[in-house]
Amino acid sequence: MKKTNYKSEMTKRNFFAFLKNSERFSDDSIHAYEKALLYWEDFTKTDDFSSFDDKQAITFRDWLKGKKKNGSEQSISLSYCYDVLRHLRKFFEWLSQQPKSRINVTHIGFLNLSRKDSQTAIRVRKVDTPTFEEVLKVLENIKGETEVEKRDRALIAFTLLTGARISAITSLRMKNFDRRRLILEQDPASGVKTKFSKQIITALFPLPNEKPLVFFLEWFDYLEKERKFTPNQPLFPSTKREQGKESISYYSTGLVEPLFWNSAGSARKIFEKRFIEASIPYYHPHTFRHLIVKEFIKARLTEEEKKAISQNLGHEDVGTTFGSYGYGKISADRQIDIVKGIKIGHPETESIIGDMSDASIKKLANVLKKALAEPEK
Repeated sequence: MKKTNYKSEMTKRNFFAFLKNSERFSDDSIHAYEKALLYWEDFTKTDDFSSFDDKQAITFRDWLKGKKKNGSEQSISLSYCYDVLRHLRKFFEWLSQQPKSRINVTHIGFLNLSRKDSQTAIRVRKVDTPTFEEVLKVLENIKGETEVEKRDRALIAFTLLTGARISAITSLRMKNFDRRRLILEQDPASGVKTKFSKQIITALFPLPNEKPLVFFLEWFDYLEKERKFTPNQPLFPSTKREQGKESISYYSTGLVEPLFWNSAGSARKIFEKRFIEASIPYYHPHTFRHLIVKEFIKARLTEEEKKAISQNLGHEDVGTTFGSYGYGKISADRQIDIVKGIKIGHPETESIIGDMSDASIKKLANVLKKALAEPEK
């Protein structure tokens, strides 16, 4: 049985409070530090953190690299090891600055992978994303006959329309969405859980199909007009559950109640369930952000348009979004106007791209020939 070190538990609680109140980390980010410390305590058998030294750091690093995934014979990835070690370094750096600390700062550097392993761990990897067609199939497969079905359909549609992080979406209130302007205000002051507690103004992205927008607006109007939800109540409320026979279980009523989910995990399970029901491989909500960028990057975007899309997703730097740098920060109104005016693809060539048959090559050549023959205006 695992022993409890009450001194260590208090230390962890103070560290998490520091991350939340001083560093302004989100709950999801803090959870990543919790998991890293659980690995450390598993390795040390919950020894006191003050016993940390260089030998312990090196031994732990090697132990972590050989750690198996839960229920598998496969070792955890180098990228995961890299993140665990990164989180532990921050913890011990914080601990070394506490009064009466006995942590030797130079020993913290031993919580590092080799240069070769670090380069492998941080190498950019291709992220698998769903296609628009797959997401539409998932949405159309949800009948919308119950409140829960309407909510689930609207939740997936809204994620596609905004590219917002799921932790933010599950903490949104009715007042955060401007129905007239189709603008989402991710405002931490009203309780929205954004990354680094940033305020993000998001215009709904102009998708090539109107169904996602229709599904979401139908849900918003239903909550406002039929259920009489107030501005401070959740935009995506939790499922109402009733106690089953003999009070030993609970079941879904198919209804929602004006309460927030306890965590974003419940929303992720909805994505998984609905994708599986539609016979589509499950893609977690964050991949929708990649899908949006993947589609917009096909368009001939100006640097200002790239910056607007980047800000729309909550990125400080356009390089984070597109891998290149653009204009400095632009006004929120200009950002919204630009995003709404973007058109994806080219009517004469978008059906050709990706199809390199002889007929398509010939068609593309004719389009280019026509374009070159037209006089400049």
